[in-house]
Amino acid sequence: MLIVGAGPTGSTLGIELGRRGVSCRVVDRLAAPVATSRSFTLHARTLELFEMAGIAGRFLEHGLRSVSMDYHFKGASEPARLDFSKLHSRYPFTLIINQNVTEQVLRDQLSTLGTSVEWGTELKSLCQGPDGQLSALLVHQPSGREEIVRPKWLVGCDGVQSTVRAQLDIPYEGDEYTGMQMRMMDVPLQGFALEDDRIHYFISKERLLLVTKLPGTNHRVLISDMEGTPATQTARSAFQYVLDEHFHGSVSLGEPEWATVFRIWKRVTPRYRQSKVFMVGDAAHCHSPAGGQGMNACIQDAFNLGWKLALVSAGEAGESLLDTYEQERRPIAQQVIEGTHALHSIIMAHGRSVEERIALSRDPGFTQQAISKISGVGYHYREALMGAPGFPRLAGLTAGDRAPDARLGPNLRLHDLLQHELYTLLVLTSNTGGTADRLVTDVTDRFGTRLRVTVLAPAHGNAARSTGAITVEGDELRRLYGAADGDVICLIRPDGYLAMRNRFTGLQPLLATLTEHLSEAS
Repeated sequence: MLIVGAGPTGSTLGIELGRRGVSCRVVDRLAAPVATSRSFTLHARTLELFEMAGIAGRFLEHGLRSVSMDYHFKGASEPARLDFSKLHSRYPFTLIINQNVTEQVLRDQLSTLGTSVEWGTELKSLCQGPDGQLSALLVHQPSGREEIVRPKWLVGCDGVQSTVRAQLDIPYEGDEYTGMQMRMMDVPLQGFALEDDRIHYFISKERLLLVTKLPGTNHRVLISDMEGTPATQTARSAFQYVLDEHFHGSVSLGEPEWATVFRIWKRVTPRYRQSKVFMVGDAAHCHSPAGGQGMNACIQDAFNLGWKLALVSAGEAGESLLDTYEQERRPIAQQVIEGTHALHSIIMAHGRSVEERIALSRDPGFTQQAISKISGVGYHYREALMGAPGFPRLAGLTAGDRAPDARLGPNLRLHDLLQHELYTLLVLTSNTGGTADRLVTDVTDRFGTRLRVTVLAPAHGNAARSTGAITVEGDELRRLYGAADGDVICLIRPDGYLAMRNRFTGLQPLLATLTEHLSEAS
């Protein structure tokens, strides 16, 4: 397994493979990790996935929790607010964390799993034979030593200028937000009085100014406007000029740590897989930075592909499982592109009147939809996943939905049960312990260690006496996952999405459905 690109996407994929016992190489053409922050947000769904991998706490240690995105429209008395504090998640906030710190946490975990990034190692060419056999030429710098490798699988996590995508001659379809520029600077601020736990957008007809506190002494200051003079656009004086326009001299810049200018595209490849090669993250899609979803969408790509590659590599699933990566993630990329463009039309539609943009922000459903999509909790794979045949359909959660968290007891939540590398079969029952025990025994005998089976029972039911059953307090789990009459079975994938949720009608239909997802134990 060869992963090209050691940024957040490639490192996450390496972790997902490594914690399932699949060895890989991770190479990057850069001589060393980038020391600047660039992206600065981790959203709720990304943190939930990192929790499943057992590393969410490490990011929390280094980040600041931001509860909202506040749109300060010029002339408006109050900001329009996207409030994340009511999210149905253990992480009802945006975590503000420097990208170089995010990458370091990921590399540390990758190293713990036995893989070190090979810096200064560039993919120069890639060929696929008629049988799908790969041949890749790597060049190691600074020596210039060449190495030919023949991996079984190769994954391009090498960004918008992807060498992997170019070598396969796969188009990158879309366009650029022409005529505008993005400038950003990490810098101490004096006199900025607004809350540190919110991301502030100052929106006028011709310009966007974003200001938010970063961990440490710096703020991120981002300016989006029409193209200016390249020689001066990242100068400290140019940023101070924009701050003075908004704050009338009350906010001043300290000494910048770094500054940059960049353009933005909205593009997506027509395919994510070509035989034994995959494109992941920015190599497959890019979009407006509105809402800070870019790095998060890339990381979530890696979580989707990682467990599938691991199962296929171990011979525990057929290669057709890998086709579902594109089937599930490419529609999400299209939704992210459309959603970020809608946000872009409010906060960065330079030249459009502020009144029109305020009206867009007040459209019915805009706020909740924006919160749902930006946080990542609202994305699903319903169109790509069919419900289990032979089972009565239940209202509510269905195959393809994110499995939401629920309180099970004082110190236990449902997502605590998902912190492993396998499928999870939940059995919500009020029946006698014997029935639940037989189900657990039969499923375990058939599928071995390919999934974990957990029986969840109300404290007042007989099933609470079942061996290994977890007694559930309160009714949150039943409201989200249960049914008014009868027992319910839920199969949750290794990436925390529902593969099925149905009323339990017997062991044989259940075993048939599980066989579609898992090979039987030998």
